[in-house]
Order: sequence, then C-alpha cells, then structure tokens
Amino acid sequence: MKRILTTILIAATVISSGTKPYVIVQIADAQLGFTAADNASRTGTEYVNDLTYEAGYLKKAVALVNELKPDAVVFTGDQVNYCDNVGQWDMFAEIISEIDKSVKLFHIPGNHDVVFKDGKVDSTPFTSRYGADRFVFEDRGVKLVGINSSLIKNDDEGEAEQKEWLEQALAKDSPEDVSIVFTHHPFFMTDIDEEDGYFQIQKSKRQEYFGLFKQLDVDAVYAGHRHNSSEGAYEGVPMKTTTSVAYQIGDSSPSVRIITVCEDQIRDTLCVL
Repeated sequence: MKRILTTILIAATVISSGTKPYVIVQIADAQLGFTAADNASRTGTEYVNDLTYEAGYLKKAVALVNELKPDAVVFTGDQVNYCDNVGQWDMFAEIISEIDKSVKLFHIPGNHDVVFKDGKVDSTPFTSRYGADRFVFEDRGVKLVGINSSLIKNDDEGEAEQKEWLEQALAKDSPEDVSIVFTHHPFFMTDIDEEDGYFQIQKSKRQEYFGLFKQLDVDAVYAGHRHNSSEGAYEGVPMKTTTSVAYQIGDSSPSVRIITVCEDQIRDTLCVL
C-alpha cells in the first residue's frame, strides 16, 4: 500500500503540473551489522557478523528504487556498523550494485563510517570507497548537496574548510533553482532551541548553519542518524530526519523517504518497506 501511495503521489505531481518531477530517494542508516552488535551487547554473547536483518531491508529498498526509477538515490550515512569490517562494506556494495544504472547514487559518511582518533575525524574508511566525504550535484534546476556532519558534530579542524566549500556549493545560478542539503546528523529534531543530545548537532552551531541556509535560500535539509523520524523548521527551512531503512530506535518502521521536486515545490513522503 505504501508503494502504491508513493506512486500515486509522484503521478499526481506530474498530472497537476504537466512537468516531470525530479525524484530523489533518501536511504538512511542501513548500518549493516547493527542488529548483531545490539544482540551481542544485550545478551553478553560473542559478536557474530550476521547481516541478515539489515541486508534484507536494504534489498527491499533497492527493489523499490528499481520500481520507481528515481533520478537519484542519496545514502545519508552509516552504510555499515563497523567501518573496519570489510564484510559489511562488501555486502553493502553488493546489494546496491543491483540498483538500475540509470539512477545516480550519492553517499555521505555517518559516524559509523569513519574513525574518531585523538579528537579528529578520519574519513578514510569511507573515502577509500567513495572518493570524497561530500558532494554537490545539479540537474534540471535541482541542486543536491551532501556534507560530512561528523566534522561539525566533533569540532574537527576540517569543519571550517567544509563550511567554506558549502557556501560555494549552495550558491544558486537562479532564484528559481531548488537546493537540498543532506547530512547524517540532524541539526535538530523538532526545535532549533532544543537541548543538546547524542543525535543532534550541538545547539551552539545550529543557528549559524541555518542562518547560512536561509541566506543561500536552501529549500530543505534531510538527515538520518536517529533511527526514527522527526521534523521541524527554522526561518522557513524544513529540517527532516528520516528513520533507518532497517534497525529502529523508536516507533518508526523501516522506511525510505521519497522526495519529489516539481516547479520549485518540494514534496516528500516516508515509504514503509
């Protein structure tokens, strides 16, 4: 039923506007190995690298992508649970290799895709596979920008350089263009003034970044990391957190988010797998 409703949403957008929408599927926190790690922690037993649960849902997401054939898929981090586990990376790559080659794929790192050492973020486990820890892509008046939010969350020295890059990446050629920012860590869940926590970007930085987003006319920000869904807004810029495609921490169900852009308007819906 959810797939049917998603297809109806996209079809309705086309019919009402007469223009082909730009469609993005956001896939958050596949985090292959999370279930096994949680089971081992709760039961006090030895960890076994069983990826069955997450792999099963990621395959469902791939099947949905191939059914919808969107313009792009954005993986918003935590592809794996242990960044030094080659088997997890290989399984992730094997599953998403089945995505139709006409669909553009983009990745940003989550906190489980990088190494934290001596107060610094080492993104090598991620960049050795994807080449960069951020991206910018523009097509048909839609600009997609992805960042490495671990640099922000962990006060890494690389944050300043990324912020400078972000300002340049978000510059619009036309005021009618649509720009969307993708991040692993949400800047906030529902309110920009909410207290700091494990999941959010620290309060001291939120207004600075959302001030930049407002100034550069960002249309929406999408995140993952929480393994549950939430949404808020600040100065008219939506901040939406998409739950995990697999393992849940809360009352959400394994889902992906379908984002459609048509005639400068953004619509999105969570699609339960």
